[in-house]
Amino acid sequence: MEVVQVIDLELSIINGQIITPDGVIENGCLEIKDRRITGIRDKLSGTSDTSDTSGNVIDADGGYVMPGIIDIHGDDLETAISPRPSSRFPIDFALMQLDRCNAVCGITTKLHAIAYFEDELKGRHVGLSKEIAKTIVHNKSGLLTKHLLHVRCEISADLEDVLEVIESPLVKLVSLMDHTPGQGQFSDPKQYREYHKRIYGLTDTEIDEIISKKSGYADTKMRNMREIVRKAQGRGIAIASHDDDSSQKVELVCSIGARISEFPVTLNAANRSRELGMTVCMGAPNLVLGGSTSGNLSSIQAVTAGLVDVLCSDYSPASMLYSPFILWRQGMMTLPDAVKMVTLNPAKAVGMDNMIGSIEVGKRADILVVTEHAGIPVVTRMIVNGKVIYAGGGAV
Repeated sequence: MEVVQVIDLELSIINGQIITPDGVIENGCLEIKDRRITGIRDKLSGTSDTSDTSGNVIDADGGYVMPGIIDIHGDDLETAISPRPSSRFPIDFALMQLDRCNAVCGITTKLHAIAYFEDELKGRHVGLSKEIAKTIVHNKSGLLTKHLLHVRCEISADLEDVLEVIESPLVKLVSLMDHTPGQGQFSDPKQYREYHKRIYGLTDTEIDEIISKKSGYADTKMRNMREIVRKAQGRGIAIASHDDDSSQKVELVCSIGARISEFPVTLNAANRSRELGMTVCMGAPNLVLGGSTSGNLSSIQAVTAGLVDVLCSDYSPASMLYSPFILWRQGMMTLPDAVKMVTLNPAKAVGMDNMIGSIEVGKRADILVVTEHAGIPVVTRMIVNGKVIYAGGGAV
């Protein structure tokens, strides 16, 4: 990957299929100045100087020009830090490399979903989460894309550290999680045990201790949820539920303030979320694979039922660019509507759509130029905040 350092300047993207919220402008021209989108037009409405050799004109050569992708739930930072149970890389190293990897995937704004569990999953604990937040702040100037936080709050845990981190301006989303076996993602307790053995290498004794600890919090879960919601709402932070498995669960979390249903595990839960006006978020990897790896609700099934608003990377950043093109190529939705599931809709869900998420005059210039190779979309140019930060096809 080539990283390109440029100063602020006027920039034009010509000969592109510009994907706007309402349609596609064929052979269009996009104009950028002072880090903002200043003009959107088709070729017939004016001409551009294609002989410019200073780097001020990018020829999309018939490729797609779309908004930068906004990922509101990505688990990949924790994995980059500890790719195996016995290994742990320095957080600044992992963050810097992951920043570049996400840029290649077209993600210009990333909400790292960091888990506030008790130290039950070894590497995923409060101390590590605090360190991640500090590292993002300290390395801001060296990062190519925008990095923010999605705080995953395990409600059967001590809330002291969760309530502290919510004070950070990096936090744009808080989700309420309950991984107690017997409900949600692990409605089958046997599946919970097998999963934690396979993924985290836990023993039966360790799993028994976790289950016992979680069961002891049964009387405090509702109080914990209300406390998290109160704190988040006071700071204008979006609130999501997680792994909703029934209409009753959806009604409960909605009644206390959740407005996003993240990864509903049944069609009934997704449908009830929609009826209550909640934003439904599903995994892009689930869509690319054609089903859930846990046997839960398929993203394709939920999209077919008209119940999905947002797609997120979960554990696979590369799936986010591919997903809307799958939906479009299979005739499930128009290209603009499919692209909105990874751009404008997630921006709306976390209250950032006034700045990013769509190609509209006045918005921040976070732009991708995308071409297809053997039916797979790839990023050939990425512009963040009006600057070209990645050129996949050579020098700009």
